[in-house]
Amino acid sequence: MKRPSEFVIKRVLNETATPEEAAQVAAWFATPEGQAWVSRSMDQDAEWLEAGVMQPLDSDSTEKLLLRIERMIAQRRRRRLMLGIAAVLIPCALVLAAWFNLNSRLGGALFTAPTVEWTSAVRGERKELVFQDGTRVWLNAGSSISYPARFGLSERRVRLDGEAYFEVTPNARRPFIVEVDGAAAVRVLGTSFDVKAYASDPTVDVVLLEGSVEFSQDALRYRLEPSQKLTFDKATRRGVVTVLEDAERSMLWSRNVICFRDAPMRQVIAELERWYDVRIEVTDPEAYRLSFSFYTASMPLPDLLRELESIAPIRCELAGQSLRISMKRD
Repeated sequence: MKRPSEFVIKRVLNETATPEEAAQVAAWFATPEGQAWVSRSMDQDAEWLEAGVMQPLDSDSTEKLLLRIERMIAQRRRRRLMLGIAAVLIPCALVLAAWFNLNSRLGGALFTAPTVEWTSAVRGERKELVFQDGTRVWLNAGSSISYPARFGLSERRVRLDGEAYFEVTPNARRPFIVEVDGAAAVRVLGTSFDVKAYASDPTVDVVLLEGSVEFSQDALRYRLEPSQKLTFDKATRRGVVTVLEDAERSMLWSRNVICFRDAPMRQVIAELERWYDVRIEVTDPEAYRLSFSFYTASMPLPDLLRELESIAPIRCELAGQSLRISMKRD
């Protein structure tokens, strides 16, 4: 630290200095150089007093001067301490301010437990959702999905029971993860895909339309490319990847279109039960040998049943929310 001039030091000792000058001198007095100067000055004053060169100060004046110097030194030391503390606290405060600002923008997601929301589409209906990141989801009948009110910083995670078609907003820093069937998960960055994972179904089916997804179950990994379908058997824990000629068919239900291609009777029954919220009973086991291929916009169930009867040798009897299917016997 630069030494104050003799003129400034004398002004301080004579109590005629400005506050700024007093602070400067007090700061210098707190340094080893300043303390040595005070010690030499006191020795010189003692010699002059002994030689009669100067008159002694009265005890009150001497005491006041020493107290004043001590106060200035103590104030300077406290100021140094506060500056040291500030040097640590100010960066921390800036970081905290940034985090609180980010927390505010994320709706409190950083410092509070995330609120989990839940939406379902009961049998006979389909629903469309838009998440806060812009991702769109269509829920098929009999499906449910849970998700945080605000996605976290590192990922966007939801849990699905049933079938849903996703159009995920790209974000490389926050992958989108769909949990299905316990530990299984579908991980994506930004893509369009369909996941069918009803708890009652023996398989989990994932069809990729655009982008890239990875299905994982424990140590198993299956990466899909566009127009590929993964069929994962829950019992055997094995997956089969196939190439689809028309992958878009897998998401037509989200556009209210019923589409089957060589679908066995059991699959058709399961889909119609969810689609129309109806209970179906097959009275003739021979009907299970049939398969169906048809494409139609959603229509009232009686109309659809007439369509089925026109393309297959079956008879459909609807009573309320119950449907009985049997083979035609001519």
